[in-house]
Amino acid sequence: MTGLQITIDGFLGNKLKIKQPHNGFRAGSDAVLLASAVETTGAISVLDVGCGVGTAGLCLLHRLPEATLWGLEVQPDLAELGRENAALNDLSARTHILRADMADRTVFRKIQGPDNKPFLEAGFDHVITNPPFYEKGRAQSAQSTTKTLAHIESNVDLAAWLQFCVARVRSKGKVTVIHRTDRLAEILSVLSGQCGSLRVIPLWPDAESSAKRVIVQALKGGKGPLELKNGLILHDGDGLPTHPAELILRHGPLLIMRRVENTCRYRSNPYFNAHENI
Repeated sequence: MTGLQITIDGFLGNKLKIKQPHNGFRAGSDAVLLASAVETTGAISVLDVGCGVGTAGLCLLHRLPEATLWGLEVQPDLAELGRENAALNDLSARTHILRADMADRTVFRKIQGPDNKPFLEAGFDHVITNPPFYEKGRAQSAQSTTKTLAHIESNVDLAAWLQFCVARVRSKGKVTVIHRTDRLAEILSVLSGQCGSLRVIPLWPDAESSAKRVIVQALKGGKGPLELKNGLILHDGDGLPTHPAELILRHGPLLIMRRVENTCRYRSNPYFNAHENI
């Protein structure tokens, strides 16, 4: 690894330990919320596209003891940390973190997916992703290259990113995306091409503000209508996590099972970890 300063941070109430760069891209609560939106059980195959240091996928493996994770990450340092995080949490046997650029299909020629099929021919049961939030030219580059690549689109724009995800999921499998609300129309447009039964889960920073994030889930080949689900208010009026948000971030239950609570507060631990804030 090229001299990155590393921290080890606790997720899911410190039940999961994650190595990540001290500066630059750092996983936070978006990864936990993404994992919590996957509503399934059993021995499923999961692909995390743009997995970073593996946080979302490893949170999912923690909840689903029979699942197997593949992660794709273009940045070699982050991919290496993802493999180290799998080992740190005794999840290496169910984890495959791959350094790969989805724009270069040649890198997948020697990679195998579920059932030992060639990666690009395999069908995953569920694909999760937290794509870069900003279009090229719409945001300033960060001082850290790692953070810039994680937050600003480079050679793969959002539409191409989502099309790659849909192509990797099997028929009747699901794609789950967390992204900025102001790009929701684009997300729905792309996913509705081959998917249906779309569900949108808004994430409000507090009871008074507009939703800044959304989780979108789609069923490949689904025919059901678009649904706007119960969302999640993340903080109360004092800036502390609401009780439903705290339950998810500390224990990782299904997000879809949680109803919005406008006034519930979490008081027993005021020193909520900064890397888990939204």
